[in-house]
Amino acid sequence: MSTFANRKQVLEILVENLKNSQPEVVNSQHIANKLKMSEKDTCQLMKIMHQMGVVISDVEGQKSLITREGLHCVNQ
Repeated sequence: MSTFANRKQVLEILVENLKNSQPEVVNSQHIANKLKMSEKDTCQLMKIMHQMGVVISDVEGQKSLITREGLHCVNQ
């Protein structure tokens, strides 16, 4: 799967999290399982997406939330 497709799927997973009555940070292991990727690759992807401004993640890329910019990307 392409990096672009992975980023789009990550954003969709994070949008689903927003539908919860009390959204929480999403663990990279959860995202990795959904994308059928390694946790290491997922953490790296989260760091890149953090630098792009579409997610906010911790330094290790382990826990993430979508940003307004990320929501804008999903809605395009």
